[in-house]
Amino acid sequence: MFENINIFGDLKSAGVVTVETILDNLTNIFVGIVVILIFILSRKCLSKQIAKMFTKIFKSRPAIGEGIRVSIQNPLKSFFLVIGFYIGIIIMGPPVAVMKVLNLIFRISFIVLITWTLANFTPYATAFIIKMEDSNDRGVNVVAIKFIANIAKIIIIALSVVVIISELGYDISGLITGLGLGGLTFSLAAQSTAANLFAGFSLISDKPFNVGDYIVTPSVEGEVEDITMRSTQVRTVQDTVIIVPNSKLVDEPITNCSLRDKRLVDFKIGLTYDVSAETLKTCISKIKKMLEKNEKVNKDRIVVAFDGFTEKSQDIRIIYLANTSAHDECLEIREDVNFKIKEIVETLGAKFAIPSISLYKE
Repeated sequence: MFENINIFGDLKSAGVVTVETILDNLTNIFVGIVVILIFILSRKCLSKQIAKMFTKIFKSRPAIGEGIRVSIQNPLKSFFLVIGFYIGIIIMGPPVAVMKVLNLIFRISFIVLITWTLANFTPYATAFIIKMEDSNDRGVNVVAIKFIANIAKIIIIALSVVVIISELGYDISGLITGLGLGGLTFSLAAQSTAANLFAGFSLISDKPFNVGDYIVTPSVEGEVEDITMRSTQVRTVQDTVIIVPNSKLVDEPITNCSLRDKRLVDFKIGLTYDVSAETLKTCISKIKKMLEKNEKVNKDRIVVAFDGFTEKSQDIRIIYLANTSAHDECLEIREDVNFKIKEIVETLGAKFAIPSISLYKE
C-alpha cells in the first residue's frame, strides 16, 4: 500500500522546500549569473561589430555610416548590459512582483537608450540634411548644424521624458496642462531670452554671416567666433571678445567684409600752401601711376584728385581698392602705398601740412 506514495511530490505540493527544489533554484541562479557575465564580457565586442556593420551598409554614404557608428556604439554597450541582466534575472525565476518591476525598468531603460542614440545622431543627420540643401559654394553652415542639432536634442529628450512619465503611470494630460501654464509664465518672465532665441533662428535661416567671417555693425566690428542660441561672439581687432545678443544684432545693418574680395581705402593728404599748382599736378600724376603699377591695387577704381583747400593745407584725395578682404593684409598694402606717397612728395620738394598755431607779436 506504500508503493504509490511520492514523498517529494507530496512535500512539494505541501509547500515544503526539498533538496530537488533547492538544486533547481541554485541551477537557475547559476545559469542566470553566467548569462549576465557573458553579456558583460561580450558587450564591447558585439557593439563594435554591429556599429561596423552600419559603416559597410552605408558605404556609398560614409558620413551617415560614420555617424551611425559613433552614435550607437556606446548605447549598444549599455543595451547589451541591460539585456544581459534582464534575461539573467528572468532565468533565476524571480517572484511575480519583482518581474513587474523588472519589466518596467527594462522598458524605461530601452527608452533612455533610444533617446541617447538619437541625441548622438542628430548632429550627423542635421549636417547631412544641410549639406544636401546647401547650394552655397562656401560650404555647410556649421552654426546651423549646431543650432538645429541642439533644438532637435531638446525635442527628443522632452518626448522621451513624457513617454517615461506615461510608463510610470502618471496622467500626461494633466502634466501637459501644467507645462502649458508654466511655459506661459516662463515666457512672460523671459521675453528677452525668447527674443534672442527667435533672432538666432533668423540668423541661421538668413545666414548673413558664418563663423570666421569679419563683420561690421554700428555696435561691433570683428571676426565672428561663435553663434549660439542666445548670442554671437565677436573678436575685435584689439583682440577683445564681445558678446552681442542676437536680438540686437538682427536689428542692425550688418556688413560682411568676408563676402567681398576687395577693401576700399579712402583718405586725404595735405600739402602746404607754398607748393605750386604745377607741383600739385605732378604729385597727383605720380601717385596715380604708382597705384596703377601696384599689383595689390585693383585697377578698376583709382581716384587721385585735388580735393580742395583747408585753413592749413591743400588736400589731395586718394581712393583705391586693395585686392584683399583680410584686414591685416589690407593694412600692409596701405603701409606700402603710404611709404611710396611720402617718397613722391619728398622727391618733388613738397611738404606735408601739419596742424600748427601761428603767434603774431605786435
